[in-house]
Amino acid sequence: MEPKQSSAKSAALRLLTTRDRSVQEIRERLERNYTKDEVAETIAYLEEIGYLDDWRYAKNHVENRNRNRPTGNYLLRLELGKKGISDQIVDQVINPPEIEYELALTVAKQRLGSLERVDALARVRRLYGLLQRRGFPVTTARSVVGELLDRDPENEYN
Repeated sequence: MEPKQSSAKSAALRLLTTRDRSVQEIRERLERNYTKDEVAETIAYLEEIGYLDDWRYAKNHVENRNRNRPTGNYLLRLELGKKGISDQIVDQVINPPEIEYELALTVAKQRLGSLERVDALARVRRLYGLLQRRGFPVTTARSVVGELLDRDPENEYN
């Protein structure tokens, strides 16, 4: 029985060398080839030595998204929920409203440059759509679009 357990640990460690994973991800992958007891023992071992930590995973996921593809809290909640992260952990790691607003502003500013030749109404619609797809709240999207387009000297509407 011991060699099989060590192979479950080896499989889990191989998965973790590729990228950090949540407990649920590891459990789902290991349950394909190992018994529930072996999986539970492996997960307990990995948590004990600090290789498996849902809070760290969630925090790193949010930081990575903020840096590489800014996303609103709504979408972050969905992504982390799919990975099996508890609501309590999600509440701790998601962006506060002021950071979420700054991220939305950054996303919209980046896109605004490519919308110079688009008429004003389409520009508004495309910016709203972008922010909505990225999971930002309607109120945030409205504020960001209003702020950006009010600064735009070529903009004729309020």
